[in-house]
Amino acid sequence: MDNTKKEKRSWKTLGGIGGFLLLFGGKLKFLLPILKMGKFGTMIWTMLLSIGAYMLLYPWSIALGLVAMLLIHELGHVWAAKRRGLPVSLPAFIPFFGAAVMMKKLPQDAETEAYIAIYGPFIGGLGAAAALLAGFATGSEPLYVIAFLGFSLNLFNLLPMYPLDGGKIAAAISRWLWVIGLVGGLVLIVYFKLFILLLFWGMFAWELYSSYRRKKKAAAVPEHIATSPFTAQYIVWSVPQRLFDEQGAFIPAVEHSRRLPFHHLGDIAAQKDLLTLYYPGLDHEETFPFADGLVHDAQLVQTRVEGNTVHLGIKLAVERYEPLPQEVHMIRDEPYYEVPARTRWIYGAAYIGLAAVLAAGMMYTSIFMDAVR
Repeated sequence: MDNTKKEKRSWKTLGGIGGFLLLFGGKLKFLLPILKMGKFGTMIWTMLLSIGAYMLLYPWSIALGLVAMLLIHELGHVWAAKRRGLPVSLPAFIPFFGAAVMMKKLPQDAETEAYIAIYGPFIGGLGAAAALLAGFATGSEPLYVIAFLGFSLNLFNLLPMYPLDGGKIAAAISRWLWVIGLVGGLVLIVYFKLFILLLFWGMFAWELYSSYRRKKKAAAVPEHIATSPFTAQYIVWSVPQRLFDEQGAFIPAVEHSRRLPFHHLGDIAAQKDLLTLYYPGLDHEETFPFADGLVHDAQLVQTRVEGNTVHLGIKLAVERYEPLPQEVHMIRDEPYYEVPARTRWIYGAAYIGLAAVLAAGMMYTSIFMDAVR
């Protein structure tokens, strides 16, 4: 009885470690540039480093098999991305945090993202099945353990929650699955006592909430404003009063409004955008760093005099720059998720079927593990 409980706890721990590796691996891609060393060099030496690290916890055979399962999973993503014409790096391994590939170009729609995502668990599941068959042929307990880890890691990765593959696949099926992932993710975190993952669960929950607020806010804005390419931004230009006095220029009234000449240029040497404002009739200009977007208009809207300084309130019409890839929200705009109904059904069937096969493989393998003990 006690031995059975110990065995269950040990496999629960292994599953927990697997979930930790996959979820952390998805979020720590920012470490990968540190590990660059040629096309294959990075993959090879980080693999060896990870094997050595896992040998601190497991026998060498399990450590080697775990890294092999991670490699097969990531190569599934690489293969799928290349089939869709998206450049992607080879996998790099981060000890105790799993492995990841770097997308050099982001998918442009949810179907492409789901296609790339589902091939990780699919190819990874084939790798686990191969380890199980090798276990049948040899009766080797380490191979059963490796197969179990492979099935469980890939099954955990199908949880419909970003940044896991399941969250990306769900985007092409129904985004309501994210709600299931939010609840299921919390249950797994508590069950496996992976409380450090609450940080990432919280990030996903906040992104869902933020997406809802953005959508609600956009719906509340009148259509002619919501579709406008410009946003209003305000800056204050402080000018010494003596300049007006010396040049005989009138200080504008408090509510006086007028357009102001300006130049908005990029300074390559300084690597920043610079906005230069001019006031008509005043031989004076002021340059501000301004990289929030392209300025199309500058208008004086308010003037305030304090002591010997004239504060000019300037309203800018700004066309926002397109966000850089790393600034794109985890949850994208509505057009990104426009997927034909037939395609949704195909991905739904593939998703459920793959999850069922991986779960069956995990349970089947655990039976053989108990048998060889």
